[in-house]
Amino acid sequence: MLARSGAENEISSAMPRGPRIDYPGAYHHVYARGIEKRRIFLDDSDRGVFLGRLGPNLSKWHLRCLAWALMPNHFHLLLISDSGDLPSFMRCLLTGYSVYFNERQKRVGHLFQNRYKSRVISKEAYLREVIRYIHLNPIRSGLVGTLKELGKYPWTGNWQIMGGDDSGWMDLGLLQEFFSGDGGLNWKIHYHTLMEEGYRLSGLGKRGETGIELSFIDSSESQENRPPLEVRPPDKFFAILAGVSAETGIPAGKILGRNRGYAEVHARRDVLRACRSEMKAPISHICRWLGITEGCGGYLLRSSGPSSGSS
Repeated sequence: MLARSGAENEISSAMPRGPRIDYPGAYHHVYARGIEKRRIFLDDSDRGVFLGRLGPNLSKWHLRCLAWALMPNHFHLLLISDSGDLPSFMRCLLTGYSVYFNERQKRVGHLFQNRYKSRVISKEAYLREVIRYIHLNPIRSGLVGTLKELGKYPWTGNWQIMGGDDSGWMDLGLLQEFFSGDGGLNWKIHYHTLMEEGYRLSGLGKRGETGIELSFIDSSESQENRPPLEVRPPDKFFAILAGVSAETGIPAGKILGRNRGYAEVHARRDVLRACRSEMKAPISHICRWLGITEGCGGYLLRSSGPSSGSS
């Protein structure tokens, strides 16, 4: 069942707000814009403060970042919500940064336009599209003109990827899994090829770089417009997860995500096997619920590790 929350950032509104869609393992494309499209980053000091708040709070609220871009009047993040704590994270991030910005600029009032937007990515196949969309933002906006210039622009995750800057908060390990389809070590080549294709195909900022409409579900949708069941973990999944957790003694939060401890991996395999057996669910859906890649899930199912409950 979805963990829904009406948690707000510092922005108030007279209109009623729909509940957020969030659940463990959800992929979110998050973005927010300055009020009246005004700048929210005036210089590199502002950008540094924002990133300085972003990194530590990711681990605090159990999220991981796969892509990001800071633009003069808005930002984009691609996040994995391991524990369904996205609203708390965003409230902390935006409120803290707004307080800093207002104090520095000696201003009062709201900094961000409405509340942040969060869209759940409903198909894992679109993750690469979203990563590319976010990282090509400086080219679409005219801040830089070429991919070579983009490689020197320090305010996107592309700079961290291509420059090998593992800051400790961007999940380069998971990106490597996404872009190492052949099992090789040249994942950055695959990533750069994706970026080059998007750049060549042009049409930037219209329907995504490839002309494919990105498959999003707005997390502020009303109860009547909830996403289809295959996008959300059904109750049976959480029952299986709770059962494996009770049997193995591994907390459910550690089974979800990419914790690589021996016991956690075996418990994760048990959940995969049980979901396949009892629910007949597609591997892609189970992996999304668990917060792992489909390739990782396939490997776990193929591997010969015993079930945690076997004697």
